[in-house]
Amino acid sequence: MKDNFVTVLDFGSGKITCMAASKVSEKGDFIIKAVGQVSYNGFDDSVWYEPETIAGAVKDAISQVSAKMSTPIKQIVVGVPGVFSVTETSEASLTFHSKKKIDFDDTQDIIHKADIIAGGSELIPLGGKPVYYILDGAIKTTNPVGAIANKLTGLVSFSFMRNYFYKTVSPVLSQMGIKDVKYVATCDAQSHWIASTMGVANTALVIDVGHITSNVMLTSGNSLLFARTFALGSGYLASDICSVLGCDFNFAMALLGKINLNLEFQEGDSYTVNGRMMDATKTNDVVSARIEQIAEYIIKSFRYCDKEIPATTPVILTGGGLTYLRGGADKLSTFLGKPIVTYDSANPQTRRNEYTSCYGLLHEAVMLPKRKKSIFSIFRKN
Repeated sequence: MKDNFVTVLDFGSGKITCMAASKVSEKGDFIIKAVGQVSYNGFDDSVWYEPETIAGAVKDAISQVSAKMSTPIKQIVVGVPGVFSVTETSEASLTFHSKKKIDFDDTQDIIHKADIIAGGSELIPLGGKPVYYILDGAIKTTNPVGAIANKLTGLVSFSFMRNYFYKTVSPVLSQMGIKDVKYVATCDAQSHWIASTMGVANTALVIDVGHITSNVMLTSGNSLLFARTFALGSGYLASDICSVLGCDFNFAMALLGKINLNLEFQEGDSYTVNGRMMDATKTNDVVSARIEQIAEYIIKSFRYCDKEIPATTPVILTGGGLTYLRGGADKLSTFLGKPIVTYDSANPQTRRNEYTSCYGLLHEAVMLPKRKKSIFSIFRKN
């Protein structure tokens, strides 16, 4: 890319983050060069809470990175959050007259043939990505190029962006002079990045508990199989503490930093914050009750999933919500009745759970082939 770095824009439920990184290997490894971040009130049920604040927040986050990189941002990959995106899958096959060596064009033909899903007037297609291929009805692979087969079958994941999101973000980028824009489904990029980083070769269930909203993502092979977003996150923990224990929000946030859900308490035990004591058992009960509700919402999400999930599928927790709450992951695991592992990375630059969506977008950005400007003309509207 121009200036030898890529830039991404990520919309979390509490913060808008812009990141710039440079590519360091053909495997998609990158080094983060600059970060810009702005807090905002996020979204719920497919709408912004304060739509009039989005333009200023986007400009601020991007301008922070531009200043740190000492160059204007001209190209950007925008992550479309789960609440503003839709994912569907479709299968297609190619049967050849005789055995042939599968080439790249064959894989693209599978994508085009599988593209039969109508997005509707309010959805903008973001393209299809193969989840996996099957050779001659028997051999499953994520990369069939070079293999010999009579028949090639592929399961393709198609992502769509809600027009509402596009109409909010696109004019802001245009005003900033950013014409080269690629929109990517955040759930797809994030879940694939996490599964790859955690060494999961097959299917993985990724749960991102955010500040106000949470995402449940089922990924396999090269792409996303299923995603569901619900309006519930870690921000509710502090609100519950305020309501039940009678304290202000700042105190509740500080108290969350003291909580350990793995500890057993006796009567009279307490957490102490700035000289003020709170009953430890009651505090843990309040937080545990909300985590139980989050678990219920996760389970309910799969009422909308038509994919078979193997019993051995690993469950990976990420996001800035429960991963930093001591005992949070264990408590969620208890309520789900499934073992949970928390996302981690050997690279110190990519270990922060609140930024895994950004890491996924950066990986997607550095792996994109060099593009001509005409590729993005679909996203320019007068």
